[in-house]
Amino acid sequence: MRTARFSLVLLVMSVLLSVPSARAQEQSYREKSAYGPIQRRLFELNHEISIGWAYLPLDPFAKGYGAQLSYTIHFNHFIALELFRVGWTYNRDSKLKTKLLDQMPDVSPAEFPAVVFFENTNLIFKLLYGKQSLFNRTVVHFEVYATLGGAFLFRNPYPIWDGDLNNARYEFGVNGGFGARFWFSPRWSFKIDLRDTVVMLCFNRGDFPLENSALVGFSFAVNI
Repeated sequence: MRTARFSLVLLVMSVLLSVPSARAQEQSYREKSAYGPIQRRLFELNHEISIGWAYLPLDPFAKGYGAQLSYTIHFNHFIALELFRVGWTYNRDSKLKTKLLDQMPDVSPAEFPAVVFFENTNLIFKLLYGKQSLFNRTVVHFEVYATLGGAFLFRNPYPIWDGDLNNARYEFGVNGGFGARFWFSPRWSFKIDLRDTVVMLCFNRGDFPLENSALVGFSFAVNI
């Protein structure tokens, strides 16, 4: 009989002690869900390598088509460091450049330098992460990010294999833009980048051209 009473007392005390804890958990839950539940990222990135294509459409005298390779270190869900993004482009003359060279004998191809190699180092700010239903059959995870950093450009009016570097330009600029990532799996993803470089200084010429070099990139990335 005494044992039964003692067990009953312990049960009542445990219930009374659990009430404040339950209220605290409920209050904490209400505070965290004031604007709706926030789901943690399903895919986390650590060290990322990406390879893809690059298109430089802004130069009115030449359009660049090439490849790019990058390595990125992800510190957390909010910020990452694109340690390097290097690329090479093959430039095709536009109709405007061809017309100028044909109709104006005094104009030289050396007056139209185009980007041949580039290198970027950027901070990446992860602005948005979410998921959407695609045709009600699968869930697509994506993120939107912004980039800001520096860029080095090698511009030359002639193909690099011609060996003519007398008119080459070695330039520094500020690079910035936006991008989007779409995941295939926890390791693999696809990225679209829209970036612009403002060329601020030409090292070997000592001038400040303040020219724009825009890039559209498509890359496949792997998390290692």
